Amino acid sequence: MTSKKQFPNIIICGTPGVGKSRLCQELCSLNSSLKYININDLAKQNKYVLEYDEENQCEILNDDAINDYFDDEYFQKSFSSGLIFDYHSAGIITDNNRIHAIFVLRCQTDKLYDRLKLRNSSEKKLEQNIESENFQICLNEAHEAFDESLVHELINTTEDDLKKNVDYLSKWIDQWPFNEMMD
Repeated sequence: MTSKKQFPNIIICGTPGVGKSRLCQELCSLNSSLKYININDLAKQNKYVLEYDEENQCEILNDDAINDYFDDEYFQKSFSSGLIFDYHSAGIITDNNRIHAIFVLRCQTDKLYDRLKLRNSSEKKLEQNIESENFQICLNEAHEAFDESLVHELINTTEDDLKKNVDYLSKWIDQWPFNEMMD
């Protein structure tokens, strides 16, 4: 009897514009056993958007419905291995027992500003996201939501950083499960 290799379920999070989606997509393109889940896209497809917050210029998601969906579609079924979640906040996933690591992407704010400007973000949204990055909001939220040993910070400012992060995470995933974090 052969057993199928299990892969870790990880969250890639960070301020909008740090490169989460691209990193997740590149990881999944290198390993077909991984399943990429963009939480914003999933929320729109399944109508888990409660409202649009005009003041903060963002959608408010139904966290309970999203967690119920993950529980029903993934965590209670056999396919609960190799899930790569992409969202700005790690705290959106509440089933901490099924998440094996959180990688918070960080970016220099001048580069982040340029990326967000290319997306035609409003000045208010630019300021909010730059402030969020400066104050490490996403990193702090990850530390609050999960055991500190699961939270890892990765710099993702340059193309070289992206390549190093893809390589590092690919090796990390391939060597999982393990007792200690790779150097």
